[in-house]
Amino acid sequence: MIINKSGIAIRMQVEDLRVMGRATQGVKVISIKEGDSIAAVAKVMKDEEEIEDLGDIEFTGDTVE
Repeated sequence: MIINKSGIAIRMQVEDLRVMGRATQGVKVISIKEGDSIAAVAKVMKDEEEIEDLGDIEFTGDTVE
């Protein structure tokens, strides 16, 4: 799961991502608008229930640029 600072959350299955060769530049999972950034990345197990309350997550304010 990827959450950006503007509040958009994207949840995807790892097996849905294409495997790339070593000479490639990777796979683009999310497009970020100018001025926005990633707020959090979390691993969600396949058999977990849907997240109902995100109140327990502590955001430090650090972002990945």
